[in-house]
Amino acid sequence: MLARAKKTSFAAALFALAAGLALSAAPAQAQGRPNLVVMGEDADDDAVPRGNRIFQRVIAELSETMNLRGYNVYDETAVAMGFTQANRVRRRDAELIEVARTVQNPPLDVVAVFQIYASASKSAYSDIVRPEVRIPGRLLNVRTGQSLGSFEVAGLQLPPLPQGCDRECLLERVGAEAKSIAGDVAAALAAKLDGVIAPRRRAEAGAPPPAPAGNAAVAAAPGGEACGGLPSAYVVKLNGFSAQEVQAAEEYMAAFRCYEHHRPVRAGGATAEYWYETRSDSARLGRNLRLMLEHMSAPGQVQFSGNTFVISRVATR
Repeated sequence: MLARAKKTSFAAALFALAAGLALSAAPAQAQGRPNLVVMGEDADDDAVPRGNRIFQRVIAELSETMNLRGYNVYDETAVAMGFTQANRVRRRDAELIEVARTVQNPPLDVVAVFQIYASASKSAYSDIVRPEVRIPGRLLNVRTGQSLGSFEVAGLQLPPLPQGCDRECLLERVGAEAKSIAGDVAAALAAKLDGVIAPRRRAEAGAPPPAPAGNAAVAAAPGGEACGGLPSAYVVKLNGFSAQEVQAAEEYMAAFRCYEHHRPVRAGGATAEYWYETRSDSARLGRNLRLMLEHMSAPGQVQFSGNTFVISRVATR
């Protein structure tokens, strides 16, 4: 009988915590727009290299279009010049992703990677020369490496180059065409990113568990709230907790607002590690974890760095 009472009490506390967290987070219905950086991949010798006039016009157009769509766009050189050489050319995507992950101030959420291929072809029947430009772009979640979408503009019939077009003329003409194409690529990528961060109904993402039977005093959390924001993934580590406390913590974390899903990565006698996905930002998740410890009456500390939360139980006599 006593065990059943304890179980009912825990279920009531769990639901009350979930309801309280949902209500307290309601004024900030979704996390802010993700921080984004636009980077050019030019490892391919056929791609237009970084620093080229065409490259600069394309990256400026991509950044401005994403900025006008409401995203927080940061300049790569400005945020990374403290720890990497500025204006390096012929960089592979692995280097670009590592640079984006290394930037901590501000923390970057999304990297938009693009390439530029430009050439000119002469007609087989006349001396008419037409420029050709192809710009593929893709979006990556910086924390998880998840692909968020890609788009490419190519195969357009571009106006022919004028007679006697020298290098200066070629750079300006191709640059103007590439800028226009970059605007189309950016608009498509922004639409894809809008779809990723679109609000989801609470019934589809992390709704709190039903109230335990016979406990009418527990207030119900609003079931129609939307959860918006970029899906984020974190590593949550529990140190020094008993098996019962780890079980309770896992149930609490699954009841947090905007929870997506979690997966155990490692478990031991006194430690547990989870891959935890949510649409909440790191500040809200950290607050929820501290509230969880308070509701569990478990003295402990919550540390956060990168995308890892470490929750350590403080042993007391």
